[in-house]
Amino acid sequence: MSRIFDAHPRISGDINIVKKIIHLSDLHLGYSDCIEKAERIFQNIIKREKTEGTVVIITGDIVDKGASKEDLVAGLKLLAELRGNGFTVLLCPGNHDYGTGYLNSAKTADNFRKIYLPEVPGFPRLDIIGNAAFIGLDSTAGELEWYNRFFADGKLGRKQRLELEKIMADPAIQDKIKVVYLHHHPIHFLPLMWLKDRARLRKIIGGKVDVLLFGHLHFGNMYPNAWGIKIVMDGGSSTGKKALGGSPVKIRHRVISLPDMSVTEDNFLFG
Repeated sequence: MSRIFDAHPRISGDINIVKKIIHLSDLHLGYSDCIEKAERIFQNIIKREKTEGTVVIITGDIVDKGASKEDLVAGLKLLAELRGNGFTVLLCPGNHDYGTGYLNSAKTADNFRKIYLPEVPGFPRLDIIGNAAFIGLDSTAGELEWYNRFFADGKLGRKQRLELEKIMADPAIQDKIKVVYLHHHPIHFLPLMWLKDRARLRKIIGGKVDVLLFGHLHFGNMYPNAWGIKIVMDGGSSTGKKALGGSPVKIRHRVISLPDMSVTEDNFLFG
């Protein structure tokens, strides 16, 4: 990755006011029947949600094995359906997107970014859309060194954190609703699964953003006002891949209403 921060943020002219965020995470396409479940979830979104003022955010682990061409193609097809139906979609990579989940590869990471994020020179990525600023982070970027690429923990790394500090100080986002999204869980302290520099991330964004979204552990919990942030949310696994320890997971997508900062959940298709 030759450049992490894009000095010229992408500014969308398609949405004047962001009213709603749909949060998806950990689709794990290619695992068991996750592709079929994701297809149903995406069709549910297309049929039930309005595209106007809506941004869909997927917080990583789109595929179960980043080296699987079949899984990558399945993900591209689903994303194309959402975008083809008028939805604005933002995403960040997860540890499975960069390898197997427990073994990352720089080559697999480069391939994933080339396929799924061709318009993004690197992370952090900043998208200013109407009244909101969306800041995406790559929490596996700092885990691609030869000894760190094992296990499922995450790390932003010093360079990405420094660029995030610049974004947070940018006058262009000061009057916007600020949404930060990444893959690794910054709240739970679980060895070999944690975000190693979560304390440094908290120092940068704590009390300074409105929404913090992530996934990774599949817990699906909410942590209101954690770090001084109004909405802090673990998306779980939208397709229902079991959580750490084999705990059952709801199959759902969550919707954040920005006008009143409320969260609703839609899992009606699966009971």
